[in-house]
Amino acid sequence: MFIEEIKLRINILAQKHKSNDEYGIDEFKDSELLELEAENLIIAYCEEKKYLIEGFPTEKKKIKDELDEDYFCSERYHYYLDCLTVEKEDVADLMWCYVSSFWPDSFDSKQEYILTIKEQLNSGVFYQINNLN
Repeated sequence: MFIEEIKLRINILAQKHKSNDEYGIDEFKDSELLELEAENLIIAYCEEKKYLIEGFPTEKKKIKDELDEDYFCSERYHYYLDCLTVEKEDVADLMWCYVSSFWPDSFDSKQEYILTIKEQLNSGVFYQINNLN
């Protein structure tokens, strides 16, 4: 999947997300599903590119029987995306598209967004997981 195609799909999802907010139609449930769908597009792109953070997710999926059932949780995927956001320019672009489309007033710039991600990663307290091992 190409980056521009993913960005287009994220923008379409963001428009639906905005409509939910305006009309209040099952807004929490539907909005959460739209956010998850956008994140999954980015995760699929990263997996297709074979991007790993400490073997996650691809190598860890090979040994999933040895891991507890909650290992592949949303927090771990958020950590994965955040790490890749600060390491890979293409992932940073996709994540910025996602954040700025869904929540346009959250950050003034892509640089501010990335700085916030770096601070969260460095603090070590933002994530409910210790690491990816």
